[in-house]
Amino acid sequence: MSLPAAIYKGSCTGHGKCIPATIHAAVPCGTPCIKVPPKPIAAMDATNIWPPFPQLPLAVKPCNVLINGIVPILDQDVLTNHPPTCTQLVTLVCQTPPPPMPCPTQTICVEDKAGGGAHIRKAFATQKRVLVNGKPLCRVADPLGPPCLSKIAGGAINVLVGS
Repeated sequence: MSLPAAIYKGSCTGHGKCIPATIHAAVPCGTPCIKVPPKPIAAMDATNIWPPFPQLPLAVKPCNVLINGIVPILDQDVLTNHPPTCTQLVTLVCQTPPPPMPCPTQTICVEDKAGGGAHIRKAFATQKRVLVNGKPLCRVADPLGPPCLSKIAGGAINVLVGS
């Protein structure tokens, strides 16, 4: 099946669903969000959201091929980190329990915490026949992880790549 060639334009699909009333954990009284035990993206995707985010390269890379004047996304390219926009509730176990405190996903998600508040997006080409500079060219709908669960959404509508 032919799909548009992936280019550094537009945004990824994003992933997850924000349900901010979800209880993430119960921790000892006085625990700050940064000390709450984190969970992986795979476990948090059902209650947290990483909305569509611009498809931009993490670092400028030389490429002698342009598609519609734009650099293509190739297999193993690393894009800018993907930030979340949700919070979860953490209950504090105290003698007189205070209301649950909201903690931002950046501090309670393993991959986001490790990435300084956002997780990495690494392109994985699902086709291996069309090469650019010796690397497979990505297409729209190719994955940007793991750990990211987004897919490439920005592509060249007039340049199709088969499987």
